[in-house]
Amino acid sequence: MPEKGSVPKSDEASDRGGGRWLVAAYRPVSLFSLRMTHATSKGGKTLVVPTPYAVKMALLDACFRRFPPSEAADRARDVFEWLKRRRIRVRPPKHCVVNNTFMKVLDWSREPVSGPFKSTIVYREFAFFQGDDMLVALEASGLNDEERSILEQLFAHINSLGKRGGFWQFAGSEILNATPPFGFTVPRPEATLEQVASYAMTQALDDFGEGLCAAADGFDRVSTYGSGKVRLGEHRILTATAIPYRRRSSSRHFTWYQRVPDPLQ
Repeated sequence: MPEKGSVPKSDEASDRGGGRWLVAAYRPVSLFSLRMTHATSKGGKTLVVPTPYAVKMALLDACFRRFPPSEAADRARDVFEWLKRRRIRVRPPKHCVVNNTFMKVLDWSREPVSGPFKSTIVYREFAFFQGDDMLVALEASGLNDEERSILEQLFAHINSLGKRGGFWQFAGSEILNATPPFGFTVPRPEATLEQVASYAMTQALDDFGEGLCAAADGFDRVSTYGSGKVRLGEHRILTATAIPYRRRSSSRHFTWYQRVPDPLQ
């Protein structure tokens, strides 16, 4: 379990009717990178938090490590139904330094005579976190004890979020009987006055769209081995989300962000 007090408590007003959330804690063990949806392949600006879409897909992927092969696919379909419309919020670590770098990679060549690949230069960003754990909160209202227990187990089987190599160490989970408090991400339309005034960063985070949630073949669309496509704006939607970070310093090579303090503390 996370250390006592690792999940901030909401004020009394938030505790009333705030619902129930399952909160998992993760410690960063490598650099994080998750390219923005509209970034080009050669200009990969990164998000600073995993998106709801990425977290849900990580939980579906974890089914194939948690359950035996004979039942993993059916379990994943069940988990998809539990997850698809649920909200997800993230509290990033206290400090984040985004490093800017250029890398040499292999790309498909437009001149087959010279071979299938050619060397090219791309721009990439990598986020380094420090200070405390990242908290991922999943709306858990309406889940029964068995469903909640399975989701807790799946959170424990997640060790990577973002691009390949973005490793995290699971540090425990607990139930929060309130709305996630100040310091968690929140869609701009749902932000409180304190969050609007304090959160200085906004990023477009993707999530399951209503077209995917309502589709009879929704799971097959997100499955690597299923049929159907996931279309942006229909099955995968972007939401302007307030991130609890403020820029502290920057140069040509890096940008340093710090999580904003709770104004009520």
